[in-house]
Amino acid sequence: MKKRQAGFSMVELMVALTLSLILIGGVLSLVYSSKVTYLENERVAGTQEGGRAAFELLLRDLRGSGFQGCAQPVAGLVPSNNILTDPTSLLWDLGVPVQGYEGSGGTFSPALDPLLSGAAAPPSANSDIIVIRTIRAGVPQLRTSKFINPGDDVTVTKTGTQKVVGNTFVISDCQAETVFAAAVTDAGTTATLTKSVAPAVPSNQSGNLLASFASGALVTPVDTVIYYIAPSDTAGTALWRIVSSNNATPEELIPGVERMELQYGVDTDGDAIVNEYDDADAVTNWSNVVSVRVAILVRSTQANSRDLDQKKYTLLNQVVPAFKDHYQRSVYTTTITLRNRTT
Repeated sequence: MKKRQAGFSMVELMVALTLSLILIGGVLSLVYSSKVTYLENERVAGTQEGGRAAFELLLRDLRGSGFQGCAQPVAGLVPSNNILTDPTSLLWDLGVPVQGYEGSGGTFSPALDPLLSGAAAPPSANSDIIVIRTIRAGVPQLRTSKFINPGDDVTVTKTGTQKVVGNTFVISDCQAETVFAAAVTDAGTTATLTKSVAPAVPSNQSGNLLASFASGALVTPVDTVIYYIAPSDTAGTALWRIVSSNNATPEELIPGVERMELQYGVDTDGDAIVNEYDDADAVTNWSNVVSVRVAILVRSTQANSRDLDQKKYTLLNQVVPAFKDHYQRSVYTTTITLRNRTT
């Protein structure tokens, strides 16, 4: 009985402990492997999400660029007017669909407009910049409720729940089109666009639309939108945006976007088909651009990769040297057609 009541022997205890350690080691190895896989998937998902979001924003604005309303199908055959006070400036040259700056070697070509060089978040010098003049996705198009004389305010019809947003508009009726600035007065199922004068920004050179417009003319808010790369407080660099109707205030959009390269598809013979792709500093007539190639380099938000990043990244015709850090990166590339320049 005494022998039966004896505990484990030292040998049995050591064997049990050894087997337990082997089992625990296997479990810990599995847990660690799962954690590494989870972090890897999280890094990849983060860069993919950033890439998708950046392309979605650019795609929506580029597809609407160069919109001229009903006058678009016969561009060049109907009067096209821009009565804004500074119609050739970066923000208000709304007749030019896109414009770009080539960032390379620490400088930009052409030289940056003061709006960008003096911005609260100035652009990073080794990434390109794109300026898009466009209608915004989700913004309603409206119709005039009566014949509009050149000196009249513009009254449009709408539903009671629709909001007329923006401060620059294009009015067109297939006989003429005019870009103008206006303040909006909402009256339920109608809204009145009163042409803005100085010191309002933006404002018009005069209160004359330079053309008359038939009842039912199309009225659409239009904006200048600028996308660029600039430093971020949370992720090194980020994709930023300036919108003319938002007081041209820089806003950070997507953290982790490190580089953006752009090339412009130029139609040199007037058939609405790309003949060549050029960098911004080689484009001589921005009205001939019918598509844009975009490449972005997106970085994970945390430096939790086990391996040192020794890769070189190719963005269109630019090669980015290895960063030699522990962030994960991915390159995303797409081509976007400017619909209003090809149809």
